[in-house]
Amino acid sequence: MKVCKICGSIEGRLRYSVDGFDVIQCSGCSVVSLDLKKNTDPSNLYSKDYYHEREAYYLKNSIVDPVNGIENPNIIDFREGLKVIESYKASGRLLDVGCAMGVFLAMAKEKGWDVFGVDVSVYGTGFAKEKFGINCFAGRLRDAHLPDRHFDAITLWDVIEHFEDPLKELNEIRRILSDDGIIIFNTPNVESLMRSFTDWIYKGSFGFIKYPVKKLYHEFHLYYFSSETLVMLLNMAGFEIIEMNKKTIPITKARGNRWEKLIVKAITELEKSMHREFEIFVIARKRRGAD
Repeated sequence: MKVCKICGSIEGRLRYSVDGFDVIQCSGCSVVSLDLKKNTDPSNLYSKDYYHEREAYYLKNSIVDPVNGIENPNIIDFREGLKVIESYKASGRLLDVGCAMGVFLAMAKEKGWDVFGVDVSVYGTGFAKEKFGINCFAGRLRDAHLPDRHFDAITLWDVIEHFEDPLKELNEIRRILSDDGIIIFNTPNVESLMRSFTDWIYKGSFGFIKYPVKKLYHEFHLYYFSSETLVMLLNMAGFEIIEMNKKTIPITKARGNRWEKLIVKAITELEKSMHREFEIFVIARKRRGAD
């Protein structure tokens, strides 16, 4: 195992091994991460092909295509997220880290927010600029050299799991967040019922059946958190949690054929009844005295 970038431990437990990567759980902090068998430049992963392969999620929605697009669960989630932000902050400067094609920022801009986006994808940020007129930076957050205490709200929709070094990125987010600002994000729940099913299948087949693991753990996501490890990580970065909830996965995010999506839908219903939903939703602020 490589040195854990969160706690510095060099000891870990192998959970799964599949083509292209191993899934490791750190013995020091219990965070689950990927050990990729080859290095990949993140900016190359999020090309035009990435977005168009997921066009139902990114392109066929009512913001990108007001005429033919639909108000899909992703857009509904964005609207709810904006309402949550505005329950704390009526308006101000909003940064979306991992802004992709700028859909959420376009919605915030329409409500009067002064918006800015950061994403490693040159295609995504280019689309946001051309389609919505949004000011974006193509690259890593720390390379944008944004001002101290500049933003009133910072969002990270399905992003924190993509960071190569989550603690370092959260430290940068704390630096550029205003003293009374908030951050809001969602991320997969490593303790969801769906991932438990995957674990049972993998272990029950003595590692022979790898397909479910490859569906739920993949090269785009480098880290996987539980509620407990998120609390630890945010505390280390100088944040305190205002609110933490669990959410089921929108079917628009589910990858696979019709039968696989039906299975996901069935498990989702079980997750709700057992309070072991697929995603964790967090609102946090700077912890006083952390700087």
